Amino acid sequence: MNLREGYQEPAPTVGFELASPKGIPGVSGLKALYYIAVVLPSAQADAVKTLQHRAHTAYHSRAALRSPPHITLRAPFRLPLDQVGGLKQVLTEFASSYPPFSVELGGFGCFPPRVVFVRVIENQMLSAIQHDLIKTLTENQIVGSGEQALRAFHPHITIAFRDLIQHHFRSLWGEVEHKSFVDRFTAGGITLLRHNGKIWAAEADFLFGQKEFDVRTRKLEK
Repeated sequence: MNLREGYQEPAPTVGFELASPKGIPGVSGLKALYYIAVVLPSAQADAVKTLQHRAHTAYHSRAALRSPPHITLRAPFRLPLDQVGGLKQVLTEFASSYPPFSVELGGFGCFPPRVVFVRVIENQMLSAIQHDLIKTLTENQIVGSGEQALRAFHPHITIAFRDLIQHHFRSLWGEVEHKSFVDRFTAGGITLLRHNGKIWAAEADFLFGQKEFDVRTRKLEK
């Protein structure tokens, strides 16, 4: 089975839902939709946004613009709001045990028939963190590994995905397939993002084992 063929990134429905239809509305009964990622620093994010805007204006695909440019570590999952504090504690401890590391970007790739992305060069540290994160979330009974346990980790930065129709996919892929995109940045932490019903927004940043990382600009301070 080719895990890449026909791959589509998860599509959120609504940002919040009641944990039980019979439950009393309130914090204890509400769930929100989250994912965990390495969010790109501003310089690299701006370059990716330019590509995403091109996909929107030329090929009518805007779904990727609803989230900051990122590398997904844990795909979207629902979590009761009263459990988010525990998740943040786990992520704080988890991130503090890893050092900042370099991430290289190189060229473009695709998951036919809808996804076009910027490639992330093979990175042992990134793969180790993703593997350990899934294990940590499962062991702490915060969220199960689910389908993610069955899918090989293929880090990438999405340009266009679920609303890219097939003939536009072919056109966009033909446009970028042989183009150059080379860059590098330092990953200084991971980010928990929450869906607010319209877009994904950063809920909290969790720094790798140092304190000189500016969460606002996502740059390492000298």
